[in-house]
Amino acid sequence: MSQASQTPPLPIKAVAIDLDGTLLAPDLSISDANRAAIEQLHAQGVHIILASGRHYLSMLPHARKLPQIEYMVSAQGGYASDIENTHTIFESHLHADDATRALEFGLKNELAIAIYTVSGIYTLSEGPWIDYYSDLAGIRPTLTTPEEVVKEAIFKVVYFDTDERLDELEKDPFLKESKLYTVRSLKNIFEQANPKTSKRSALEALVKHLGIDPEQLAAFGDANNDIPMFELAGFSVAMDHAWPAAREAATIVAPEGDPAESFARGVAAMRKHFSKP
Repeated sequence: MSQASQTPPLPIKAVAIDLDGTLLAPDLSISDANRAAIEQLHAQGVHIILASGRHYLSMLPHARKLPQIEYMVSAQGGYASDIENTHTIFESHLHADDATRALEFGLKNELAIAIYTVSGIYTLSEGPWIDYYSDLAGIRPTLTTPEEVVKEAIFKVVYFDTDERLDELEKDPFLKESKLYTVRSLKNIFEQANPKTSKRSALEALVKHLGIDPEQLAAFGDANNDIPMFELAGFSVAMDHAWPAAREAATIVAPEGDPAESFARGVAAMRKHFSKP
């Protein structure tokens, strides 16, 4: 008897999984436990979706390691497609004026900036923060100018600095009162995108494409940018090391343990939840 046939069925038809801090270990690898959890879900007919703030091109090397992945939500929900990128399911761009103001804010405050566009990832400067980002994303942004990059279709603008500096800038009216989708995705990363952009927006389009109800979606994440998809999904799991707001927004929190296997523990906790009489 196969492992899938021994596992009780779930009322979940699709799972949306964040990458950094969720599926990926601190060293950016995928643990055997997390891989096995995905294989088991897929064997039960569950659609596997990656949902990340990363650019599609930055997600792809990780997705290629998991043949069970069917779809990807990338750029903080600015884009959703099949893994081969042959079919666009959702797309949302910054208006050129908004992108220009976002770039001006970053430059005025001497922040390192990454710009996510349809064609790739760009930056306006070099330095330690761009080195940090390149190591994290696995892609080095292309150096360009504000005048050139605003000609592109921009998904989002990303600012980098120390936790303390971004804590202060978070109070700046430009960010605090912005009508754009403005989110702190990591302690040292702030992002701005079109107001229609979020993991929720992209996943709404994707579950409709799959012909399932949002109640049949489970979402796994660890940070504030995952909260919108938690609010959409019928069931959600915050990692045990998740940010307080994400923990509060989730249906359950994964049991404590090795951060490299937090996702696998979250899947086990979900199964336990649905197995209750």
